[in-house]
Amino acid sequence: MTLDQIHRLNGKFQHKTAQISELMPSGNLVEFAAVLIRNSRRMDAVFKKMLAVQTQSGLGRAMARMEDEMDEIIFMLDQMDLANRKRNIKLITDLVKEGYEVLSIYSICCDQLLEKRLKKEEN
Repeated sequence: MTLDQIHRLNGKFQHKTAQISELMPSGNLVEFAAVLIRNSRRMDAVFKKMLAVQTQSGLGRAMARMEDEMDEIIFMLDQMDLANRKRNIKLITDLVKEGYEVLSIYSICCDQLLEKRLKKEEN
């Protein structure tokens, strides 16, 4: 998957998140959506920085920031899932699943980046 594809996937997730918040504008969905959008934007920006960083310490800092953003997204997705269990709204269930898929892709890419950097340092 290319960086552009990952960026578009993240943007699609943000767009769907914004649409979900319109279902219940006065409810918790607006808060959940705002946090998810903000953190997914930050996650995308941090990932781009991770690709550009040249030092091991810089990569470590970027990885720590990436973990923080991912943790926030996971927390909000879990909260959305819990809140939706009573209502069982399919759009929310689908958004939660998509959010975890986006996180999974970023996580795999981070693992691959670390693996590549470690191999580079060994040689």
